[in-house]
Amino acid sequence: MNYFLVLEKRPKDFMPININIIARDNSHIYSSLQNIDEFTRKYTSDEIKDMIKENNLVTDDYLEGNLCVINENKYRYKLFTKDVNMSMDTFLLDNIKNKQIMNKFVNIYLKYTNDNINELKEAIKNGHINIILQILFNLDYETIRNIYFYLYENCK
Repeated sequence: MNYFLVLEKRPKDFMPININIIARDNSHIYSSLQNIDEFTRKYTSDEIKDMIKENNLVTDDYLEGNLCVINENKYRYKLFTKDVNMSMDTFLLDNIKNKQIMNKFVNIYLKYTNDNINELKEAIKNGHINIILQILFNLDYETIRNIYFYLYENCK
């Protein structure tokens, strides 16, 4: 499946952005969610919009819209930028003993998969952060990303 960085002027009115133009680099293909994230994580949303404006890629009314990523089916993903800054290691270190947050973590994990759930619960119970991270990073990128955004937005 292909993914696209877009500006959304209003619901379902998207203008795709050619990342190669704003990155001034034609050596990368930005068609996967992970590749787009690798680019956008280096910048704030405002910096990305400034690059788009500088390269005259959209009209001003689109620049007032929201940056996001969509797939071929027009499913919308939040933009991963420098503004979204949370280390999973630090998050787990800070919250491993907080039962309420760890329950939210397990619940969001279960929303996407139940693979290794007993191992995950045991690792949380025993405070084994390395095992938790190992379990997480064995998941596919989109699932990890969804869990990350949920934790970032709901467990600060």
